[in-house]
Amino acid sequence: MRRLVLVPLVLFAVVSGATFALAQLHPAKPEVAESGSVELGDAYRGQITYSTACAGCHGAKGEGGIGPALQDAPISLAAAKSQIDNGGGSMPAGLVSGQEEEDLLAYLATILAGG
Repeated sequence: MRRLVLVPLVLFAVVSGATFALAQLHPAKPEVAESGSVELGDAYRGQITYSTACAGCHGAKGEGGIGPALQDAPISLAAAKSQIDNGGGSMPAGLVSGQEEEDLLAYLATILAGG
């Protein structure tokens, strides 16, 4: 009887551990840049882009929702740019690019603590 309980528990632990280890080593996992220069555009246009492309998940003022809170978050603009470019978690990559991304980053600089 003990064996009927112990074997599935051990198998579950081994499979779970292997799954989590492989997820950490996955080659598609984006690297988040923590430094570097970021081109900033117009914050007003960035606010408009934010309201259409980001607010649905991050909240109207960055307070969070489905996505994490951005307001006063200790995230550098380089890390934010990397997240926009590469995606991650449930956020798809490349929601905005080019001038829209530069404008969005200028707006994010006004709400991020690390901006």
